[in-house]
Amino acid sequence: MADKEQVSIEIMKMGFSESDSEALADCMVNGNSLSWVNADPVDDNMLELLNKFIEVNNANVKVKVDEIATRGKYVWTVKKK
Repeated sequence: MADKEQVSIEIMKMGFSESDSEALADCMVNGNSLSWVNADPVDDNMLELLNKFIEVNNANVKVKVDEIATRGKYVWTVKKK
């Protein structure tokens, strides 16, 4: 797999924010688990692209994003498989 910066750039091309992309890249490259909350928009198409990217690159992580609709925020959970 590429380095964190390259992975982050590829994730941003899918429409994810810089902060989400950096956190995801860190988890994918280093196999870390992480949770965070923010208001950066996420949609099903973006998550589908991300999951394909994870699969193609054999990243050993699983990503879950839950929307808190009443607050306009998203809860991210990235876990090592």
